[in-house]
Amino acid sequence: MKKTSLTVLFASMTMLSASAIADDHMDFSTVTKVQYVNDCMQANTNLNVYEGVHKCSCVVDKLDEAFTQTEFEDVNTAYMYQNMPADKGAQFRDDKGLSGGIDKYEEVSASAYKECRIQ
Repeated sequence: MKKTSLTVLFASMTMLSASAIADDHMDFSTVTKVQYVNDCMQANTNLNVYEGVHKCSCVVDKLDEAFTQTEFEDVNTAYMYQNMPADKGAQFRDDKGLSGGIDKYEEVSASAYKECRIQ
């Protein structure tokens, strides 16, 4: 009986490890995904609730494939605040490290919106 339990436990751990390795980038927290979907639905008021949830979830999944949680938080923050006037937005506009990430974010986001059929 103990041998069978250990075998099942070991097999389960192996499967969990394999799924973690296969799921390379998908590491956004649930809170991050929910916040993005809510923001996306507010920005796209032409979508009904059902359509908005599914299409915006599709977009955040595409972003999750392209960015890690930390990268997404940094780039999303910089993207939102880069258009602030004067000194308030300067650190987001002038940071060379963020500009490449912002370009990638815009590219991935535009592609995701197109693939997920949000106009």
